[in-house]
Amino acid sequence: MSTLRPALLTDHYELTMVSAALRDGTADRRCVFEVFSRRLPAGRRYGVVAGTGRLIELIREFRFDAAEVDFLLRTGVVDEQAAAWLRDYRFTGDIDGYAEGELFFPNSPVLTVSGGFAECVVLETLVLSVLNHDSAIAAAAARMVTAARGRTLIEMGARRAHEGAAVA
Repeated sequence: MSTLRPALLTDHYELTMVSAALRDGTADRRCVFEVFSRRLPAGRRYGVVAGTGRLIELIREFRFDAAEVDFLLRTGVVDEQAAAWLRDYRFTGDIDGYAEGELFFPNSPVLTVSGGFAECVVLETLVLSVLNHDSAIAAAAARMVTAARGRTLIEMGARRAHEGAAVA
């Protein structure tokens, strides 16, 4: 099985933002990004935080290798200045948030990412996709356990999911 490189999960939009921030001098501006849910699906009173451990590991490994940077430069996604920045990228900011398995309610900040604008914004797609997916699975599991009322429960949905999603 191939190893997925977390940097490849970045939306081009974030890379465009990095390029613009480097050009206008705001790349290092101290910023705080909050992850929260504005609302929950009808009939659901809470969500369950999940994916934080997996997210931290992915951020530790978040790098752009030479071939990826060259591709982004060759295809015009980034300019030379952004390419140089991406080659040296390492997240040095801070991440704070709810613990894995805690309940959350609409508008509560589940996770905050703080640091320089560019180093944080480049993580947006990764952060949202991991937390959205894992928290949705955890919330569904919590609802199933509640509905089972103490009975043994087996969920077999992972068999129908993409292998990366099934493992997550």
